[in-house]
Amino acid sequence: MERPCTMTRWRVRPDGEAEFLDAVRELAEVLMRLPGRPGELTLVRSADDPTVFHSIGWFHSQGELEAMRQDPDARRLLDHLVAICAECRPTAHHVVHTTAGPPAGAPA
Repeated sequence: MERPCTMTRWRVRPDGEAEFLDAVRELAEVLMRLPGRPGELTLVRSADDPTVFHSIGWFHSQGELEAMRQDPDARRLLDHLVAICAECRPTAHHVVHTTAGPPAGAPA
């Protein structure tokens, strides 16, 4: 079964990074409180432009993704993130393949 995920490009407004990061951390906490703890949130910052971030929200099923979208706390935080950013471009995806190497520091 394909694992759903969301990917969003965020461009943070000048002087808005602290508020943005606080809201992302709060959203991650909400995801961990959802039934079954379906959500996992990864946030990365662009190496080329420090105002650009990309978030990846991981879910085990489409139902869990929809439950997150309907959760009032998650919805409030997502709306807040959109409001405080200069740009928000969300996209939805399904993971069809992933490869993981050995943990860092593990013998080869």
